Amino acid sequence: MPDRDQVPEVASPAKPVANASHQWPPQPDILGTRVKRLDGPLKTQGKAKYAYDIIRPGMLYGRILRSPHAHARVVSIDLSDVQKAPGVRAALAIIEPGKNPKFPGDKVLYQGDEVAAIAAATEEQAGDALRLIKVEYEVLPHLASIEQAMKPFAPVVFEGGNLKRGNVEEEGDLAAGFTAAALVVEATYSTQVQTHVCLEPHGCVCEWEGDKLTAWVSTQAVHGSREGFAQALGIPQTSVRVITEYMGGGFGSKFGPDLQGIVCAKLAKLANAPVKLMLDRKEEHLATGNRPSAAAKIKAGVAADGTLTAFDAETWGTGGAGAGSGFPLPYIYVFPHRRRHHTDVYINAGEQRAMRAPGHPQGCFITEVLMDEIADKLRMDPVEFRMKNLPPEAPNAMWRQYFPRAAEKFGWGRRHPSGDATPGPVKRGYGCAANRWGGGGRGSKAHCEIYPDGGVLMRCGTQDIGTGTRTLVAMVTAETFGLPLDAVNVEVGDSNHPFSGGSGGSTTAASVTPAIRVTADKALAALAAKVAPTLGVDAASIVASKGKIYAKDNPSKSLGWKEACRTLGTEPVSVDGEWEQGLSSSGSSGVQMAEVEVDIETGVTKVKRVTCVQDCGLILDPLTAESQVYGGIIMGIGFAMFENRILDRNTARMVNPNMEWYLLPGPSDIPQIEIVLVNQPDRGVIGLGEPPTVSTAAAVANAVANATGVRIRNLPITPDKILNALALEKSGGTL
Repeated sequence: MPDRDQVPEVASPAKPVANASHQWPPQPDILGTRVKRLDGPLKTQGKAKYAYDIIRPGMLYGRILRSPHAHARVVSIDLSDVQKAPGVRAALAIIEPGKNPKFPGDKVLYQGDEVAAIAAATEEQAGDALRLIKVEYEVLPHLASIEQAMKPFAPVVFEGGNLKRGNVEEEGDLAAGFTAAALVVEATYSTQVQTHVCLEPHGCVCEWEGDKLTAWVSTQAVHGSREGFAQALGIPQTSVRVITEYMGGGFGSKFGPDLQGIVCAKLAKLANAPVKLMLDRKEEHLATGNRPSAAAKIKAGVAADGTLTAFDAETWGTGGAGAGSGFPLPYIYVFPHRRRHHTDVYINAGEQRAMRAPGHPQGCFITEVLMDEIADKLRMDPVEFRMKNLPPEAPNAMWRQYFPRAAEKFGWGRRHPSGDATPGPVKRGYGCAANRWGGGGRGSKAHCEIYPDGGVLMRCGTQDIGTGTRTLVAMVTAETFGLPLDAVNVEVGDSNHPFSGGSGGSTTAASVTPAIRVTADKALAALAAKVAPTLGVDAASIVASKGKIYAKDNPSKSLGWKEACRTLGTEPVSVDGEWEQGLSSSGSSGVQMAEVEVDIETGVTKVKRVTCVQDCGLILDPLTAESQVYGGIIMGIGFAMFENRILDRNTARMVNPNMEWYLLPGPSDIPQIEIVLVNQPDRGVIGLGEPPTVSTAAAVANAVANATGVRIRNLPITPDKILNALALEKSGGTL
């Protein structure tokens, strides 16, 4: 996953290496088939152990005291009473006046900022004990919104100022571009702050054995978390083991132990006992990251034939307390003359973190809604207009093919001009949008063992965050050895296993599966070297398929798998391998179309149907790939219509930090989803986790405008915004 302000562009696709020593099988038996998650039965039976499920002998429960203020100086912390409370075994100040490692001056910068922590024998005792910690705050001025922070006389809350203006990005001759324009459109667009709302909250269980730490963590990066623990605690990485056997979701907010993980480890050391510290839902909303807001005041020019000529934008957004808000703009479409000046705005709220396709949903929404507005003013079909302004076609930029394909599948020809003229309050509309992403791979390693009894073990230090990585590892291994899936044992989610990177940026499948293929190939070659003398053939000619080892040019010379493995004697095959170029590449493209129904009397919108055409390189498991698309689209609907972090304008406290008022799509909000996956086997494996969530909100917003005839330019699209826009349109006003 990129850093908070690093927004990936479409990368030049890496072509498969023609003379690579390892290739995907041209006629696979397992790869490309619809394989169900191997861990599905364990999860549905409640046998899969998540960090929340870990219970260690003598385990204590940790809790963190968080600031109730949006901005304050911590004058003093008194732990004397809490240290004497029933069941309390450890207490520590996270902020030490005069020694704060986070910010100079011992400040808290948002509601939920960490102040102190305790560990007690029961969860109830831990919760009660927090109230006994005495903290003296000096409350300071705070900023609750972008509007407050951007006022000329706003209090300077952050070191260096509340605003950080970036360099002007400019290309071409802007004045010439607008001179060539037959039509100029000016409007302001914005998106809200969206929190991660992982089903499993952040947290861990920490246990020390002497100077060695074992941590069961809900993390997207077991190796990254090991490094984070070691650095923060000042101990060697060899003294840390991180385990994530199962994990309940992470969209970019779980790449390290986080402060709660470090605090948990310190409490466990102080108490000389294991400690579990898992956050509650309110803490999740306040302190574990979010998708930053985005806004853009745009002036765009277009020629009479529908060719874009110029783009001029002032953009801004907030990533919270000192964090940026980067997003790509303009998105995908070609403006030959363009300028952009971006400003990061700091407010007293929890900091952003990378969230599923960081920056892209915002940039896509702003650009795609602008594109629809221009098309409407030109009285041009939105698909036709987009087709005129796409970049050159490439394997990772196939929108010129995907728009017509999606239109045919969706029935775009039935689209009416903006504003459904049919009688009755319920209006229907169609909208479209495109997406892009990187999704390349690198760096993963693996270890494989083949035992004399025929058993196979594949280890990789990746983690399955709910995306099916464990199943893909088994599929690639079984395919290489010609075995059924149940003949392969897979171990992931442990920092003691060979290195693999974090699961983010849609890089996991493209990093891990090539490493598994290479390692399995090497293990098969080692087995072939042992079997070859028995078969009387050259080891290089030996292949594995359908439970047998045989000579490729003479299948009659064969052994069953277990019989072949007995030639190993008492010593198993044991090999290491790593990612090699040629089995994966980077860059994906896709198109989505949405149909909505809008009740113009109530403002209630229902997404009825979404069609998605998406490429993702070589599709290893269509069932898993489709699952990623379903999840991405549902998250995109949440971004479009429901999710919104709301801060009190006076206190900067979040008013909906729960699952009741922070709205998410429910089962009744999920539309019919039609998926067309474009298989590109010659490109190798490319990640798919992020692109499907990028374009959904833009497609829904454009469909709402097509249904109602009024444009909603800021997310989420709530009933009140639709009713206000309709009323303003009726009165002759402008939006």
